[in-house]
Amino acid sequence: MLWNVALWSARLWVILCSAAGQLTEQEKSTIIDLHNELRSKVQPSAAFMQKMVWDETLRLGAEAYATKCIWNRNPQLEELSMGENLSVRIGAFNATKAMLEWFGEHVDYDFETNNCPEDKICGHYTQMVWADSNRIGCATHFCDTLEVLDFEKVTLFVCDYYPSGNCEGQKPYKSGEPCSKCPDNLPLCDGNMCVAENLFISSEKPETDDTEAPTVLPEHPRMTTEPVAAPEETTQVHVKIERGAGSELSHGSKMESVSTSLVMLVWLLAALVL
Repeated sequence: MLWNVALWSARLWVILCSAAGQLTEQEKSTIIDLHNELRSKVQPSAAFMQKMVWDETLRLGAEAYATKCIWNRNPQLEELSMGENLSVRIGAFNATKAMLEWFGEHVDYDFETNNCPEDKICGHYTQMVWADSNRIGCATHFCDTLEVLDFEKVTLFVCDYYPSGNCEGQKPYKSGEPCSKCPDNLPLCDGNMCVAENLFISSEKPETDDTEAPTVLPEHPRMTTEPVAAPEETTQVHVKIERGAGSELSHGSKMESVSTSLVMLVWLLAALVL
């Protein structure tokens, strides 16, 4: 009987760890909504800023790389003209906190000179507000061990952007009156962002329809990006380590939310054990 209980506990632990690495539909919506909210409020204001939409192709790529559990930029992104932001934490994952930390780098970024102090990191912020980047896909993965940082029992959060930002020598956007430089193919202004006439329909929620044509990525790089260097110290803003009540639960990872199907599965497992 004790062996059966241990076996079911082990299986349940595997299931919980796997589920903890999946973004919920609410989290996907939060990622899109917060990106667009922050992009619409940049200072100085942007004369041209595109509204972002969710992209399942990018999400799949981010998920595939997150499972590698490496704290370093995906080396394949440059060939695909894609950008990337990474975040890691011990404890309960919170997409909003991760994105606010990325955006918080703006305090160290000088827009007028397009400079960031050598001892600071600004690349996550500039990618978030890169005007030409209009698609995003993110994923999380629970890592027993995270290479490079040598962290254990952490959640790795990966967001891929298309087209990529952080082009050397360029500012993330052009300043000016919001929407004053919207191109002809993006004629409408929605929340200080330039959008296509049909974008209001397609961006209401994350794109999860399998019948929709995937994003077509270029065969060759469109631009050169600056790789995001791995931090030398774990006190950098983008390496947010949450240690609290949840840090000792589930080996340092507590799910933010659990789907109805998973709750029923846990209930069934408990019933079988008893």
